[in-house]
Amino acid sequence: MYSSSLPRRIAMGILLAGLVGCLIAATRYDLVINQQMYSSEHRLAIFMEAFGWWTLYLPALLWGGFLLRRNGQPLWGALVLLGSAAAMWFPAFSYLEKRGWLTDFPLWAESILVVITVAASFLFAGIPGRRTAMRLSFLCGAGFWMMVLNNVVINAIKLIWNRARFDEMLFGDNFEKFSAWYAPFGNGGTSFPSGHTAAAAGVLLLILAADIFPMIARHKWMVGIFCSLYIGAMAVSRIVIGRHFLSDTIVAALVVWGLFVLVHHSKLWKSALNQLHDRLTAL
Repeated sequence: MYSSSLPRRIAMGILLAGLVGCLIAATRYDLVINQQMYSSEHRLAIFMEAFGWWTLYLPALLWGGFLLRRNGQPLWGALVLLGSAAAMWFPAFSYLEKRGWLTDFPLWAESILVVITVAASFLFAGIPGRRTAMRLSFLCGAGFWMMVLNNVVINAIKLIWNRARFDEMLFGDNFEKFSAWYAPFGNGGTSFPSGHTAAAAGVLLLILAADIFPMIARHKWMVGIFCSLYIGAMAVSRIVIGRHFLSDTIVAALVVWGLFVLVHHSKLWKSALNQLHDRLTAL
């Protein structure tokens, strides 16, 4: 156990040190980095803006399907299912329209996509195998509550920091509104921390999945690398597109990672895992 956990701890220490180092650098070079990297037409950044944050909401969508189809909670399941689908699609089309990728996309077409997404989640909940369905439902339920916690904490910080966004300052030629990342009560805005980066960190649910699915546990290193790369890709895309500073993305990642660690090591999570194990054993 020691030999397997030590390299993981070393890797995490290196990653944390790198993030802290970047945050220190951002204290001085936040604005300069954005000025050098800004590209409002970057296609991958636009795609990530529209869809990359879905990792936080997809588990909630799937959990709604399980509640509706398998867990005997049709009303709650329908609310979660419809709410998640709408929360994913309507902002996505708003982002795409703002970037000129879609023009005058009709509301009825958006609504059809929401309905299709709801139907797909309902069908997915019929996955064969009672044990597999129980594990997936449990994991998606955890993802739902992580989504709630993520949104509450990140938006609370946004309200306190009130930091202006780079592209808003750029378009208004109003760079005197720039404020350092460590200074709360800024000049108006929702830049700090990055909500998109925090949402992309919803992919960390895959690490929780290693506690439930043995196959994933055997490849935990690869899962960790994938999660880090995905969150990093979102962070870079937010800087490139001018919606956030480097410090916004780093703090978002650190905050969500901290929340994830607290949940992962909490008595509540361990107790829930034990209850899941007992139910699986009883089948």
